[in-house]
Formats: sequence, structure tokens, C-alpha cells
Amino acid sequence: MIKKLAITTVLTLLITSIASSQVKIIFDTDHGGDSDDLGALVMLHNLHNRGECELLAVMAWTTEQYVIPAMDAVNRYYGNPDIPMGVRSHDSHFADWNYNKPIADALPWKLKNTDVPLAVDLYREILSKQDDNSVRIVTVGPLANIRDLLISGPDRYSNLTGVELIEKKVEKFVIMGGGFPESQIYEWNFDG
Repeated sequence: MIKKLAITTVLTLLITSIASSQVKIIFDTDHGGDSDDLGALVMLHNLHNRGECELLAVMAWTTEQYVIPAMDAVNRYYGNPDIPMGVRSHDSHFADWNYNKPIADALPWKLKNTDVPLAVDLYREILSKQDDNSVRIVTVGPLANIRDLLISGPDRYSNLTGVELIEKKVEKFVIMGGGFPESQIYEWNFDG
């Protein structure tokens, strides 16, 4: 019940924020575990294709071996094969996770995990090119990629730290997770 309420809340906030004007979104997901991630990605592709948002990138929290092939298959299915993707690590730590392999088996794809940059590097590259306060980061999974961005230092993309880059470029975070106003319940997206 809490997960359905959280999904409904995130989707309502996302749709409400998108309805007013086209926004730039980076989507960070633990794609493959639960259907909320696939549903949110499909929704973002539809909004992107209708010109209601610009999907700048999709970041994968999971390091499961079929996560990038599955997300690449979804991107291609919706006619957006050029939307960049990043992955938390190039090392696979998970076995086949729920629906990633079936998607990769059913739909054409070209990219695997080692073909895309690390999420922290892609975050820094994309954010450095955006107008100030213009990006919304939407997360529907654990926040390891966000943590990695926060602790990142200056690099070839920007002389700003991760915190400075976020403060300068990110207008809003939309994060699915938590029990409100308080909860003693384990929360995967905060503890995963």
C-alpha cells in the first residue's frame, strides 16, 4: 500500500510539474526490480515524444547485467535510441533481476552496461551543459548515483564540485521514497 501511494505521489508530482511547461529531466532508476521503474520510464518517453519534457538521460542504479540492454530496448521501442544512459558500476553485482532480461530478450537493443559511461560522469557532463536552475532529477530507486554526484570533485566537464554543480544547475529533485510524516518501516530507496 505504501509503495502504491509513493508511486502515485511521484507520478502526480511529475505530471503536475511537466504539465506547466517542457522541463528537462534526468531519470535515475533501479530498473528491473519493480514495475514502477518501467512504468515511469515509459511515461517519460511518452511525455518526451509529445514535447512535454526533454528526457536528458536515464541513470541506472542497478548493476544487473541486463539493465542497460533493457533500458536501451525501451528507448529504441519509443523511438529515442539517442537518449544517453549511465550505470552506477560496470561490474555486475546482481543476477538477472525480474524483468530486465525478458525485455532484452523480446526487443532489439545494441548497448550493454560496459558501453555506457558511469552515471556520475554522465551526470556531470550533462549538468555542466545546462542552463542554471533548469534540470529536474527524478529518482525512483536508491540514491547511490546521487551520492556519487554529491561527493564528486572537479573534472573535465566542470571545475565545480558535485554539490556546487547541483546547486547551480538543478532546479528540483523529485525523489520517491520514505514514509511520511514519519515511519519506522524499512525504505528500500533510502536504505538500498
